[in-house]
Amino acid sequence: MSAFLAQADDQATIFEERQWMKRLIRHFTWGNVRKFIDVSIDSGLHSSAPIETWVEEQLQALVGQQRAPGVTGPIQFQELRLPLHVVATDLATGRPKVWSRETTPEDSVAHAVRCSCTIPFFYQAIGSPQSVLVDGGAVSNLPSFVFAKMLGSTEGRSVLSRVLSFRLVSEPSQLRKVRNLEDFALRLSGAVIDAGTHIQAVLQPQVYDIAIRTGTVHSTDFQSVGKEQKLSLYRSGRTAVRTFIAHERGIVRESNSLPVYRGFDEKMLLLVQALQSCQSVFIAVTESTHWVDFVFPTLLAAARRGVQIVCLTPQTNGLEAERRLWVLRNLGAETVQRRGTNVLPFDGFLFDVQEDSATAILSTYDHAGKGDWYTREAIRTYERSSDQAILQMLAERVEDLWTSKPRSPRDLPYVLCDESELFERLSRVPQYAGARFERRQLQLSDDIVVLQNAVKEYKFLQIGHHIENLQNFGCELFDLRKVKLLNGDTSIVTPPVLEKFGTKYVVIEGSARLFHCVANGVTAINAVVVNGVRAKLPSPIQRPLSSLRLTSSTKSLTENYQQLDKSLFRQIENTVHPFS
Repeated sequence: MSAFLAQADDQATIFEERQWMKRLIRHFTWGNVRKFIDVSIDSGLHSSAPIETWVEEQLQALVGQQRAPGVTGPIQFQELRLPLHVVATDLATGRPKVWSRETTPEDSVAHAVRCSCTIPFFYQAIGSPQSVLVDGGAVSNLPSFVFAKMLGSTEGRSVLSRVLSFRLVSEPSQLRKVRNLEDFALRLSGAVIDAGTHIQAVLQPQVYDIAIRTGTVHSTDFQSVGKEQKLSLYRSGRTAVRTFIAHERGIVRESNSLPVYRGFDEKMLLLVQALQSCQSVFIAVTESTHWVDFVFPTLLAAARRGVQIVCLTPQTNGLEAERRLWVLRNLGAETVQRRGTNVLPFDGFLFDVQEDSATAILSTYDHAGKGDWYTREAIRTYERSSDQAILQMLAERVEDLWTSKPRSPRDLPYVLCDESELFERLSRVPQYAGARFERRQLQLSDDIVVLQNAVKEYKFLQIGHHIENLQNFGCELFDLRKVKLLNGDTSIVTPPVLEKFGTKYVVIEGSARLFHCVANGVTAINAVVVNGVRAKLPSPIQRPLSSLRLTSSTKSLTENYQQLDKSLFRQIENTVHPFS
């Protein structure tokens, strides 16, 4: 990558005063003196422009093919599927300059990366009428502050509140003498950055460092790194990450101020994560069983693994509550209903209570008389490694509900579903009166549009495991299938459902599945297409499939759909899974 050591560009210097004199002196100097003059003229030894060119080429290969016909120019932040923050130092203000999809949607990603890589003295500072930009490490080489807004609010807040910091660490220079001006500049820059990183790591909670040892390879060794050194760097990175993961439970311990998660969607993400790793027993103690419908694929997988499932709820009336309890029982769960008020010892979920890996998820929000519980519910998590007393107390409060049983995997196979059965059920959706249904293969392009802003992470996480389970049963992706329950009844696995309007296909059911397919390079899927729909869409705002983003934060329907008319919302799942 010697191209990254391009000659400095005299025209790109940020200096203005008496440059003609310095350029004249340059002709009569050489060696270290010449380098000093070069820096004083050009503000750096090399141009970082090749970095921008190379990054743009990689982005065009990855993202450019997804652009609409006729769209040209540098890849912009708004075109990225995954969130990205890039940080540089603005010498004009003395503050960090941050690029992101939210704050600078139309800016060039490659240019931002170039600015962030512009090591002072080694590369020329990048000037503009408003800014003078160099490496972001000059003020913050651990810029976890970019997450502060997300972590402090429900809008866009990530449920994964811990931050992993991947840091390249070369061997210390020890007492080796400074060779020349270039070596001095690089050491000075490195010392400022490393010292700043250490201070920031101490001051920022919930940030965990993964140091990747690079040996004698330094950040500017573009010419001297061969194939064997590249493989060594790769192995070093892999070893560092695996070592961290192997000791994660000991490294990452909850502090006295446990993180508080907000809202139903964040609780479902925590539930899916914990339930997917649950090995022996899962105990749910909840005011309502509405969570069952949202995590059914994960419950199904746990039942197949032989996890003992116990559910305690108050005695309730209503068809939907009875249907969810019916689903639980036919997955092999034990259900307990208690009459009266305040009959639950807590509201939450316990996992593997008799194991060293025991965990709990507790809700601390009062549902009674609250209309905003979906977004305002507060949730905390507990682990035996740091909260043994709390987990022991919770276990004692439910010890009369269940008796430990050996693992007993349940036979809950996928069986074929006739499309006529699915179409008959879909015809019961009020908005589909007189509509026509067909199954067809669709190419994943921006001829497919979506109504929501984001895909919820707990759904995305489940889809990956659901697809793995389908493959384990020898099923093709999105074949028409049913799950055969323990009592012999079946439950349809709803495929993606799209409505056709002109040349566009509007995703009604299955956005998370389509998002997962696009993210994993799948180019075509089987889906149900609904033709001749006369009802208006629940939201008039349509976006291309490529605009979908992933979110861990809790978003209500009205937050995820602009100008939503709930009366027009298609109740696909409730109609496909009737209970009588």
